[in-house]
Amino acid sequence: ALLTGILAEHRFTPWGHDGAAFGGGWFGTNAAGTTAAFQQNAVGAFAAVAWSLGITAVVIKIMDAVWPGGIRVTPKEEEIGLDLAQHGERAYVTG
Repeated sequence: ALLTGILAEHRFTPWGHDGAAFGGGWFGTNAAGTTAAFQQNAVGAFAAVAWSLGITAVVIKIMDAVWPGGIRVTPKEEEIGLDLAQHGERAYVTG
């Protein structure tokens, strides 16, 4: 998402200019980006990451409060492995 503003600059456009008269129409007029486009893309990407992290943190806190013992397994279950502890079978049978 961030490179959209960079790759839309004049030096990367195949025609070298953004005039609508050169067969570009709407695309020709709007194909060349500026640093403002990069900044807007950076703000949008940062907002999406911040939103995702925030919502994930809230959901994890709710799950931790709802499940008995929290969302973490016991040390014994960790030791024997979750496949055996939760499903009653081994994932990898060796030897």
